[in-house]
Amino acid sequence: MKKLIVLLLILLPCLAIAQDSTFVRVELKQGSPVEGVLKNQNDKSISLEIPGTGLLTIPWESVQAVVRLAKDEIPGQGGRWVNPHPNRYFFGPSAIPLKKRDKYYQNVYFLLNSIQIGLNDHLSVGGGVLVPFALFLTPKIGYKVAPKLHLGGGVLFASSLIRDFNFGVGALYGSATYGTNEHNVTLNLGLGAIRENTGMGTSDYRWNFSNKPMLTLSGMTRISNRVMLMTENWIFNVTTVNYDDGTQGFVSRVSNYEGIFSAGVRILGRKSAFDAGFLTPTGAQAAIPYLAYNLRF
Repeated sequence: MKKLIVLLLILLPCLAIAQDSTFVRVELKQGSPVEGVLKNQNDKSISLEIPGTGLLTIPWESVQAVVRLAKDEIPGQGGRWVNPHPNRYFFGPSAIPLKKRDKYYQNVYFLLNSIQIGLNDHLSVGGGVLVPFALFLTPKIGYKVAPKLHLGGGVLFASSLIRDFNFGVGALYGSATYGTNEHNVTLNLGLGAIRENTGMGTSDYRWNFSNKPMLTLSGMTRISNRVMLMTENWIFNVTTVNYDDGTQGFVSRVSNYEGIFSAGVRILGRKSAFDAGFLTPTGAQAAIPYLAYNLRF
């Protein structure tokens, strides 16, 4: 009996420690977050036991923040991993930046392919191609200015890949994102420009800048381990110039706002995600299905 009591006195503290294992997420200054059981920390480093990998020691100079996870956030125990795609909605960006060396790839309908690369923790550059029509560039900058507020901005520039199709569009915008990686809303506000025909019966084209702003209002919210609800809505000014068919003389200029509205879901993996939803342009009689694949690496 005495030996049993001694054995229990030895085992009970060990059991208490095992039950009170601290699971944390380490946000890195460069790269994706790391999640694991906290094993040790001192003035030089922090050590985690990574499930399926082993012990990982990280120097403090590489650490941005350490977050203790609640039980329902722990992977493998009914929990979830951090959202790998807070930087973009269906297409438009949030103000949340990529980390240094992180990369984001997106494919829409096998036709639109884009990639974004983090040059540092605030600036990323990217672009893509809409096969076989257009090539576009998308540099972006973002800063966390408060616990739940990111501010940033960027440029979108697209040009035709077809020699006789004189297409061009551009936009300079600012971004504000409120919320977390899991639940946020973003307002993008900017000015656009389009390269268009002069409309005077010639083949001349020129850049015309809008004197009215365009905006997007987007949001995402995580409702389960693998599912996020998303919406992305574009509102922009459209100007129509009317000419007399006989004389090609100017008749009138009509300006009004149009929009493209969308809603759908994002199915999450640890690095990848599938988007499915519907787009509805202003005045359309039916919604257009939207499908995309996203990968962060």
